[in-house]
Amino acid sequence: MEKKKNPVQYLVIALLVIAVAWVGYTAYDNNQTKKAQQEAQEKAQQERVNKQQEQTTTADETTAQQPDVVYAPDFEAANLGGQKETLSSYQGKKVVLNFWASWCPPCKAEMPHMVDFQNQHAADLNTEIVAVNLTQQEKSGIGGIKKFVDEYGLNFPVLLDETGAIATQYGIITIPTTFILNEDGAIERQITGPVTDDLLIKLLGEMDE
Repeated sequence: MEKKKNPVQYLVIALLVIAVAWVGYTAYDNNQTKKAQQEAQEKAQQERVNKQQEQTTTADETTAQQPDVVYAPDFEAANLGGQKETLSSYQGKKVVLNFWASWCPPCKAEMPHMVDFQNQHAADLNTEIVAVNLTQQEKSGIGGIKKFVDEYGLNFPVLLDETGAIATQYGIITIPTTFILNEDGAIERQITGPVTDDLLIKLLGEMDE
């Protein structure tokens, strides 16, 4: 006669089956979790790469859309002899466009340097100095400007901004302010404060390199 199994034995067997099943499920679940984490990491990495590429493209497009050349606004003004001159008449030469006034100490300091540059280097560097006087701000009038020109021996064109329109056109706040223009009339440099002949030689020489 077959011996009946003890209920405890059935319980043990059932527990073993459950334990084996649980171990298998846990291993499977861990594997799926790791796989999901890996996929999430790869997706996040790809999104970062895509975003970086989009930002790079946007930056390149923005750079391409920005104007590379800013031309100096043309103007007409009288010189000390009363003749009208235009800035555009100097195209074909580099131009040192200087804004100044006779009462301005830094303007006084830079004028000997500009005279030396005009005498010794302007021709070799195909350059013309054009000095725009802020005549509207001059207390001594045209007579005071002529006296200043004679005293400092200015040997380059002096044009008169009699209404302040040219200074406004160029956004002049501080003087002296100097713009370096290339042969086509495009602005290469803007300098606030006094210039020296050495600085002009350096900047204008670099434009030929």
